[in-house]
Amino acid sequence: MYYTYIIETLNGKHRFIGHCRNLKSQLNQHNSRNVKATRDNRPWRVIYSEKFKIKNDAISREKYFKSISGQKWIEVNV
Repeated sequence: MYYTYIIETLNGKHRFIGHCRNLKSQLNQHNSRNVKATRDNRPWRVIYSEKFKIKNDAISREKYFKSISGQKWIEVNV
């Protein structure tokens, strides 16, 4: 399985959108300073995720969430 996820800092000031195979492990990577893009704003928590059977579907959803319309969807639904 593949996941598209949205994580947020505990204070809600920063968000990150990504995809992975193992969501729990990926969150641990973000919180362990192993991901360059998120290492300065810890700790992180998952605020939304979706599961996919096909990697390209997870990547497409990630790209959508990073688009303007995807950002609007996040604001309304998450």
